[in-house]
Amino acid sequence: MLRFCLLFNTIIILTGIQGTRIHASVGEQLIKKYGEKLHAGDAIVVQLFKVFDAIGEYRTTPHLYKIGFYPTTFVGKALDFPSEIPEKNFADFTDILEGKIDSSCLVDIIGQIVNFGSLENKSIKGKDNMRLLIELRDHSNVKIMCTLWGGYAKQVYDYSMSNMSIMIICIIRFCSIKEWKGVYSISSGFNSTQILLNPTCSLVDEFKLCLPDDSLAITNKDSSQWSVASATSVRARFFVLNERLTIRDIVVSTLVTRWNFCHLGDY
Repeated sequence: MLRFCLLFNTIIILTGIQGTRIHASVGEQLIKKYGEKLHAGDAIVVQLFKVFDAIGEYRTTPHLYKIGFYPTTFVGKALDFPSEIPEKNFADFTDILEGKIDSSCLVDIIGQIVNFGSLENKSIKGKDNMRLLIELRDHSNVKIMCTLWGGYAKQVYDYSMSNMSIMIICIIRFCSIKEWKGVYSISSGFNSTQILLNPTCSLVDEFKLCLPDDSLAITNKDSSQWSVASATSVRARFFVLNERLTIRDIVVSTLVTRWNFCHLGDY
């Protein structure tokens, strides 16, 4: 028994009772056959399918395998699937910032929006696309940068502008982890990401209770002025802000400077 979530016309994500996700593919020639039986959020039973190795540079889940539908695959309704299942796919901000999570797999995150920039038009491969930079923080006050594109950018920008007087909790499902010069951030995917803003659910209520009691207000300012330090952990800042040199490089260097060292086991 599985719960169905649509990503693309031919790619779906199925979630088991224990919260484990698996990628499934429905060939274009089978969309008409199964389209009426597959609705996001439905609990279903799937039988007579093929299992493949999950390979590739980017994957929707960390599962080692994926499911392929056949013309003979059976899809029916699951009558006793639980209404709530464990949330096993939320990534820890610190683990993302320290590069501990496989960046080839999409992840879920939950955070409070504390900063958002202006809605910008960026030219990508000759096509204009809206972009929005936001800053999220988790229950431990660790902050991470997030880049949203297209409709996701407009969705979050419009909601944030209209609700600056309240706390905005953002759930982003199926987002990608990006790395640039040692700094990690997250980004929306192409038509695959799902964004929920202040949804009514126990997960959000529990998250709010764990946030620092500092009444931090959301701000709207020029995202280009946000410092790298505000979006990275202590360990990440050490490697990003300090040039990496070998011992030989240091010995032969004529540059007079101050060196900072840290014990990596402390982080």
